[in-house]
Amino acid sequence: MSSFDNSSIDPLTGLMSPAYFYEALNRLRSWAARGNNPVTLIAIDLKNLGDDQLLQVARDLNSELRGGDLLARMGQKSFILALVADQLGARQLVFRLSNKVKIIGDFQVVEVGPGRDLAEALGEIGI
Repeated sequence: MSSFDNSSIDPLTGLMSPAYFYEALNRLRSWAARGNNPVTLIAIDLKNLGDDQLLQVARDLNSELRGGDLLARMGQKSFILALVADQLGARQLVFRLSNKVKIIGDFQVVEVGPGRDLAEALGEIGI
């Protein structure tokens, strides 16, 4: 897959598609492992939002993230966020985002440090 083609972007939100997210996540995990840093995944379930609200949440979330963070739309009403941080750092981000962005949804957090099976971690958060 090229660096960024039409299949890399979700057409509604402009966020990463699942396929591009997994590709970028592998690069992020490799980079983090070199510094012995964990990567934490945050699943965001937005089941009660309409398309307009979903789009606004995507914009708001995207504006609050650091340059290396990854944000993707994984399903009709679900996003996933990956960041180089431990669970405590991720939970602090969730708190900040839920207050600033006013997300009405459920969050699941899992750390995927070096050597952790990604499929198992994704299963823990329902992805």
